Amino acid sequence: MRKARILPLLLLPVLTACSGTLDAGQQYEGGDANWVIWEEAERADAVSASGTTFEGEEISLEDLRGEVVVINTWYAACPPCRAEAEDLNAIAEDYADDVTVLGVNVRDNAATAQAFERSFGTPYESIDGSDGQFVADLEGTVPLQAVPTTLILDAEGRPAARYIGQIDPDIVRGMIDDAL
Repeated sequence: MRKARILPLLLLPVLTACSGTLDAGQQYEGGDANWVIWEEAERADAVSASGTTFEGEEISLEDLRGEVVVINTWYAACPPCRAEAEDLNAIAEDYADDVTVLGVNVRDNAATAQAFERSFGTPYESIDGSDGQFVADLEGTVPLQAVPTTLILDAEGRPAARYIGQIDPDIVRGMIDDAL
């Protein structure tokens, strides 16, 4: 159902230096990262998931239809999650008018998650995903144990791209630009 071309490792520097757009159907697997962009015609059906933020607000992906959504799974003690926090914050701020960024904390209690968000100045909401239900509702597009994972949904709510591991912000920005 999903087609992707494997990119040689030598092309990665070329892609990160590009103007921000990537070709649909591209895929890369390397030591610490694995990413894929699904061609529009090959995208799975829209996903539906909902959860409650650590502030008690209910958020549903169905309510965000019409917007590109960037979902990032994380937890406070995760080294790559900490390392990518600044890049995700910059993405959330730079795309604030065009994209909804949503964190899904897969492990922590509210106090730990909120301390992380204060420490890193996270400008977007995070859902308490510690019961695994939110990620499970994404219908296999986000591996349960692969943290961090960043999933980009197109305006129809369909998975458009996924980045497993600490993000390369240039690649993720290209994925977002393609989804927009």
